Amino acid sequence: MTDFTAPQNPTVAGTAAPTAGPAPGAPTDPSFDGGPRPRPTGPPTRWGRPDVTEWLVARRNAGATPAAIATELVARGWDADAAADTARRSLRRSDHHRVLYGTLCWSVGLGALGLATGLHQLLADTPDPEWAALAFTLAVVLLPLAGWCLWSAQQVEASSAHAVWSPTRRMWFATLAACTAIIGLIRLITYVYLVIAAMTGARATPLTPDDQFQVLISLAIVVPLFVWSFHEWRRSDVVLSGLKELDRSEGGR
Repeated sequence: MTDFTAPQNPTVAGTAAPTAGPAPGAPTDPSFDGGPRPRPTGPPTRWGRPDVTEWLVARRNAGATPAAIATELVARGWDADAAADTARRSLRRSDHHRVLYGTLCWSVGLGALGLATGLHQLLADTPDPEWAALAFTLAVVLLPLAGWCLWSAQQVEASSAHAVWSPTRRMWFATLAACTAIIGLIRLITYVYLVIAAMTGARATPLTPDDQFQVLISLAIVVPLFVWSFHEWRRSDVVLSGLKELDRSEGGR
């Protein structure tokens, strides 16, 4: 495989002097750190975009994931962000999983929202039957769809190691994690305010067990959903996954 390291000691005319041939047993994979490495005889090849693209295609065809490519580049001295941006170029131009991951995150998010809203209505002092019925209908329809999408996504990711790097997957799981965190924080701040208001006398009526159950329902739904969506987003992030694999490999040495 051709070494794509930038030429060193260029001549006045702009061409690099030929280098010596590779030493016996020299590695055949390219090095991008600019350090002294064995090179083939003859004029060396300059570092250029076609060379990077050709190497990325070869690595992807060999089964290397973007995390593995980013780890390899970081180990050779690349900046993590630059390595991640370069590793993403190994993916296909078209995203073949937009509908699957979009439907999964939408159905999970809206289904969880409908379930929480319906339970809140049942525990409210003045419940609204129509609103509760609408919320439970949303949950009953969307949560089974979310389960089927999750099973389908797991099958796709098991058969294709590159499906987890889908840009749509990363975007929708990040959106789901952010929305879940916002809703959970708003609910938690509201409950903390009610507690302080009851203690200071700003609230005329004391807190009831129903109020506590309302908060427990929110936490029981929001916390697992946030942890799951945040974890799935991290799996699709090249920087986080690549550096994590690099740290693990270095720690085992």
